[in-house]
Amino acid sequence: MIGRILHKLRTDAGVRRYAINTTLLLGARGVQMVLALVVGALMARYLGPALYGTYNYVISFTGLFVAISLLGVGTIMVKNMLDKPEDVYRVLGTGLWLRFAGSILAGVLVIIIAGISENDPHIRWYLFIASIPPVIKSFEVITYYFQAKVISKFTVIAQMIALFIVSALKLWFIAAEMDIVWFFYVMILDAALITSITLVEYKFLKQEIRKWTFDGSYAKQLLKDSWPLIFSGFMATVYLKIDQVMINTMLDDTATGLYAAAVKLSEAWVSIPWIIGASLYPALVNAFKEDQNRFQERITQTYVLQIGVAMAIIVPVILLAVPITQFVFGEVYAASAIALQLHIGSLLFIFLGSVANRWLIIEGIQRYWMINSLIGALSNILLNLLLIPSMGINGAALATLLSYAFAFHFAYAIMPATRKVFHAQNRNFISVCMIIPAYRIIKRTRSR
Repeated sequence: MIGRILHKLRTDAGVRRYAINTTLLLGARGVQMVLALVVGALMARYLGPALYGTYNYVISFTGLFVAISLLGVGTIMVKNMLDKPEDVYRVLGTGLWLRFAGSILAGVLVIIIAGISENDPHIRWYLFIASIPPVIKSFEVITYYFQAKVISKFTVIAQMIALFIVSALKLWFIAAEMDIVWFFYVMILDAALITSITLVEYKFLKQEIRKWTFDGSYAKQLLKDSWPLIFSGFMATVYLKIDQVMINTMLDDTATGLYAAAVKLSEAWVSIPWIIGASLYPALVNAFKEDQNRFQERITQTYVLQIGVAMAIIVPVILLAVPITQFVFGEVYAASAIALQLHIGSLLFIFLGSVANRWLIIEGIQRYWMINSLIGALSNILLNLLLIPSMGINGAALATLLSYAFAFHFAYAIMPATRKVFHAQNRNFISVCMIIPAYRIIKRTRSR
């Protein structure tokens, strides 16, 4: 199998191009995960469960509104740039102003809701600080251009430089025993660094921002196409963030800190399926335009790859949850192990969803993603209300697992238009478990 893969890389320029792009992104993510876990673990030990719970509560509360600032336009913009390369400046310019307006709206909502719901002035200030980075990151629309051109190395470079600088500052804050507020201030610096480096890279490619144009009619069309994704993005954020907000409200800061430790170890892997999906997305779009049989073959290959990676992560984490938790965060966080075992199971459905999301977008039926996300988010909230009082943080983890399973898998069996997604997920999951069918699928890989 290794020989066949190496042969493909030597002889097929398309396979080599996507392989290099994906490997670079995953390699960078691996470095980010390790560094983030090390720094995060040291922060958790330094702050203790209570303050660490406060920190993650603020991040989760603000994160609920991040989907508004993103406006769900990223994947649509990439598709439009691939379909009509001559419109790239109009796409980027319009996307920039939509992102900027969305981030301002998100920040205003955070400030208003925090002013109403929070009595502690310190937490209100923390929330205000945490609402600033999305505004600065409006220029991240440039990364969609990198995706369309399959040159995500520029995104990686910006993220890695910012990561090392910010991580060094956090370690200094810990060594100097500085107040928790400094960990929020550094979030602004992180956003500013990534944005600045990305702008320099875009100029390095001999591209000019002054050529970008805003098109009101295109903005309306973009919002029309992406509004289901805006809504779905918000619902997906609810899955990831609402549990910590509810634990903080229903239990206390210490419980939030313990749960945050489990989530940190689980969510460290969440970006991997979206990295793989974003890197392979141009290949799926091209196949859909050219040949439906090739498109279905690539969908199958993408599912096999995503499921295989998911299972390679989930199984070891479940088996080693107790020693992993104690080693990373210390004995005081030992109660997080069971929550980790439950929460990591939801990763499988995130990997499945990362393929289904793009499949529906390519076929223009992304409204079903919105419907499933809505039902899944509501079920998450209801299950949290039911399970947290009786099971504590383990109940929140179980609620996340069940709601993800429904939204990203079982819900596709309900509507006739999406039933093929449900069957494809089942079929390819079985292929991965049997190994040999999955190997035969992967070895047929062809790309442009």
